[in-house]
Amino acid sequence: MEQQFGQLKLFVDLLKKDPSILHHPGLTFFREYIESLGGNIPEAKQCPFGEAKPEAKAESKPEKKPSPPPAAEPMEAETEPEPEIPYPELDNEGVIQPDSGEALPMGDTSKEASEEEIEKAQEERNAAQEAFSNGEFDKALEHFTTAIQLNPGSAMLHAKRANCLLKLKRPVSAIADCTKAIEINADSAQGYKFRGRAHRLLGNWLDAHKDLATACKLDYDDTANEWLKEVEPNVRNFSSF
Repeated sequence: MEQQFGQLKLFVDLLKKDPSILHHPGLTFFREYIESLGGNIPEAKQCPFGEAKPEAKAESKPEKKPSPPPAAEPMEAETEPEPEIPYPELDNEGVIQPDSGEALPMGDTSKEASEEEIEKAQEERNAAQEAFSNGEFDKALEHFTTAIQLNPGSAMLHAKRANCLLKLKRPVSAIADCTKAIEINADSAQGYKFRGRAHRLLGNWLDAHKDLATACKLDYDDTANEWLKEVEPNVRNFSSF
């Protein structure tokens, strides 16, 4: 019995040093006994003996969603090379760049010229022919234009001015004059002749051949025939395709 008293004394000494031991779950019966005797149990410390210290909750971090894989670049479809379109071999020697096709006064072909206007137009034509013979093509062009304004219904004047325009390397404008000459007179051999030459200078071989052949048919001309033979090789190359 004395041994048990000694152990109790040691236990009481321990309580004096640390009263929080009374809050041990195993001493619940002892706390209740002391309180039944009117005793006061000191408050438990923040972390009472024998009780597990609550673990701090780990701060939850938002779940990081995996980033989607980069989109694959679309593969370029292999394009097959376009087949080469065969084209006839042509001799383009003498072909020139087209002019701007600046419109020249054509006059009013619906208006019939008076005898006086026709006479003045003839004078302008003669002056133009003289300037043309002297190689003064710009001057000749001015006289032909004045003559056309006086007598716009003359197919011959339009064809003559077209020839002057060819000398000035203005085939596009020459074609316009020749077309006007043919509109006035469908049998204008010179209109077809000079239009055919203009097409040849532009490399319009088929049109050139057609107009020059028509000119020779309407009124054979050595120069027109020479120009016709000049375009025939290229026309044959076209025909072989």
